[in-house]
Amino acid sequence: MFRLMLTLTAALVLAGCSSAQKSSQITADYVPTSSYLSMTCSSLTTEARRLRQRISQLRGDVDEAYNDDKTMEIVTWVLFWPAAFAMDGNDTEAQKLASAKGEAEAIGAAMRQKNCS
Repeated sequence: MFRLMLTLTAALVLAGCSSAQKSSQITADYVPTSSYLSMTCSSLTTEARRLRQRISQLRGDVDEAYNDDKTMEIVTWVLFWPAAFAMDGNDTEAQKLASAKGEAEAIGAAMRQKNCS
């Protein structure tokens, strides 16, 4: 019982070693508004709608990868701790989400500049 408590405590203490982020922690990449200013309001609205769906999907992907990474990290620390240093987090998913958020912000700015409703 003591060994189990010690192992769980150590796993929880060391669980902060992963670089994985939750979707709510990811900020948007900068995307220039100028790349959207040539589009019509209708095209911007369609693109914004597509991006909202994409961002929703990417948030799910990022959070799923985050949860998987954290679970694997705890298991790794308990079973074979040296492997925990080789974990890569969810950088790929996070970068896709940051890019999509940046595009959405740029489209929103373009829509405001064009006075789209």
